[in-house]
Amino acid sequence: MKKDLFAEIKDNVKKCVAQSRLREAFRLARSLSEGNMAWEISDSLNEAEQSYRRLLSYAVSGAEDPARDEMTAEIGETILTITDRLERNNTAKDEPTLYYNNLRYLRANPSETIPGLLDKYRKDCSEQSLLDLVASGTHSAKFHSTTSERELLERKIFNIIWVTFPLTRGDSEAIGSTLGSKVLPEYAVALFTWALVLGGMEFYDPRRLELLCDLYTDGSSQVSAVALLGLLIVMHRWRDRKFPRRLRDRFAAVRELPSWPSDVKTAYMELTRTRDTDRISAKIRDEIVPEMMKLRPEFERKLSTAETVNPEEMEENPEWQEMLDKSGLADRLKEMSEIQEEGGDIMMGTFSQLKQFPFFNEIANWFVPFHCERSEFSDIPGNGGLSKIAAMFEPLQFLCDSDKYSLLMSLTHVPQAQRDVVMGQLNAQTDQFNELRAASLDLPSGNRRDLIRRQIQNLYRFFRLFRRKGEFYNPFGEGVNLVAVPALVEDVKEPELLTLIAEFYFSHQYWEEALDVFSIVDSISDPSAAIYQKMGHCLMKLGRTSAALSCFEKADMLDNRSAWTISRLARCHAMLGNHSSALSACERLEELRPDQPFNSMMMGRAHLAMKHYPEAVNAFYKAFYLDEESGKTLRPLAWSLLMDKQFDQSRKYYERILTEFDPRPEDFLNMGHLSLATGRFAEAQNFYRLSILSRPRPAGSSSNPIAAAAAAAMANAGNNADVPRASIDGFIADMKADSAALSHLGVSPALIPLITDALLYTLS
Repeated sequence: MKKDLFAEIKDNVKKCVAQSRLREAFRLARSLSEGNMAWEISDSLNEAEQSYRRLLSYAVSGAEDPARDEMTAEIGETILTITDRLERNNTAKDEPTLYYNNLRYLRANPSETIPGLLDKYRKDCSEQSLLDLVASGTHSAKFHSTTSERELLERKIFNIIWVTFPLTRGDSEAIGSTLGSKVLPEYAVALFTWALVLGGMEFYDPRRLELLCDLYTDGSSQVSAVALLGLLIVMHRWRDRKFPRRLRDRFAAVRELPSWPSDVKTAYMELTRTRDTDRISAKIRDEIVPEMMKLRPEFERKLSTAETVNPEEMEENPEWQEMLDKSGLADRLKEMSEIQEEGGDIMMGTFSQLKQFPFFNEIANWFVPFHCERSEFSDIPGNGGLSKIAAMFEPLQFLCDSDKYSLLMSLTHVPQAQRDVVMGQLNAQTDQFNELRAASLDLPSGNRRDLIRRQIQNLYRFFRLFRRKGEFYNPFGEGVNLVAVPALVEDVKEPELLTLIAEFYFSHQYWEEALDVFSIVDSISDPSAAIYQKMGHCLMKLGRTSAALSCFEKADMLDNRSAWTISRLARCHAMLGNHSSALSACERLEELRPDQPFNSMMMGRAHLAMKHYPEAVNAFYKAFYLDEESGKTLRPLAWSLLMDKQFDQSRKYYERILTEFDPRPEDFLNMGHLSLATGRFAEAQNFYRLSILSRPRPAGSSSNPIAAAAAAAMANAGNNADVPRASIDGFIADMKADSAALSHLGVSPALIPLITDALLYTLS
């Protein structure tokens, strides 16, 4: 069946299940098979439908059945799971993605099963101590070979856990017992946990979530962090699905753990912060790095002229600091440090260019925790002792696993002398780290937040940098909004936490997201003027002025002395055409802030809109008095004087605009209106011509500069056949729009088209 038709029918199945129309859902599900339904799927569907028929018999008989709703929901979920399996089978025929390539391999090799591969791996791990003895001796090549074989097995296990759907009871038991046996190395357990997560994002499988619950409960700190993120992301992915009772009970036990409340809040905040990663990377790429490159020649010059270079003196040399201060780089570096302290990912941009190594062609390698026993780092001839550097990388807390692998891979292309420099620097880092440990300070390694953050960074890099990332559901694409997950809402629905998240969105101008979270905060906490202010601001940024006005009115009711709120009330009323209400708000603001030019400007515009021209003139005069340097007040003042028929005064200000500021097309247009109203027809024609010629022209057109166009027009210079049609059309539209104003000034409506046509003849 074609993919688009299959998707349409599957969508209808979902709708039927949501509406409890299960008979129709069964019928549609059978239609998806096209007569080629696998026997095990057919049996599941028949069994589910028989259960539904029995449920219906009990229902119509009037018998009491307290489990009816639960059973109906379970049957509905069975239908949805079957449609998922049918979709998978239908897609597996020819879909060229990595997921389906691995699925086809699995089906072609039925002897490779999850229990079998895990049993083999567990036996290999039991011999680890012997392999360590081999590795510590002289047989490093043999160790390399053995390690490579084990890594191949790890990748096979990762892939089979990833693409198996649904997990059978045997699969689930094998995964649970093996990963919980404490025999496997921690990195392997974490890797296989990621496989559970990745597969859980492809199709809804409750058994995967049950396993993640167990791994969060019983796993090491690293495995627990991976399982935590897996639970949150997968539950968010399938937030519209019904969780079976077994899963609900298992998850309820997880929620009782002392670590859960803190962990889920930390993860929620850190997942939210990923929204800012692109901005941070762009800032480093476009602002900080260029500043550093500018300073490089000067630093090199000073270094070349210095007789001796003492690093300690360099750090304290005021000349170096002066250079940094003058360049602005010091401020940039301080800003970057603050971003890092707040939890921002400052390494993404740096390491994004180091993900092109063949190592990253394998999906499993994006998720395997960093460990120095990798075959790529073993001490085989020509390797240059890379394993020693790898061993130093393990305790580094400021890099996620993916970035550590990137850095090690890059060192394979670096001369040995430069590697020695890196090793020296890392030795110093390691010594410092050990000193901190000895002093029993709170190290980053013991910081749960940092551990969770690094796992998020690993996941984020995969979905942003993997060469075939488009084949996967990307949780960061839509954002992981845990408030939308019914099973999690009570864990995250706290005003303090949600306010932090909303403020993050707000400060980074994610208006839609900020509004959503602020709305939830409003629903679960006492009314707050500040919350309504920010909701209103978000709504204004989203162009929803009426809704913004409602929020500002609520804020005003809670705090009627807020000048900021009152100014927004005025602006919203003005934008909605409620000029009388806008004026009332401005008058209130005038009492609180009598010397604000912006408020005087809003008052003037309100008076203008209501044709209170003398009042508008007074308001704009005040605005001009308070802010006469910016020029912002000159245009509305000149226009209001024109509308009040104070022609001499209006001309004075328009002449100032044309000579002291960059004139706009509308300035020439309005000067033309003034000339026309005072009977200076030739002068009006010249200003109208300037208005046309000064309008923006398409890229590449001639006679672009406004000054050149103005000079040509003033001199009545020759042929202006190159005037864009858009400029002429814009002028005609403006004349029509201003016809009422011209009529108010005493210009006959019949004269306006004549003036326009006469002008256009001169431009043709």
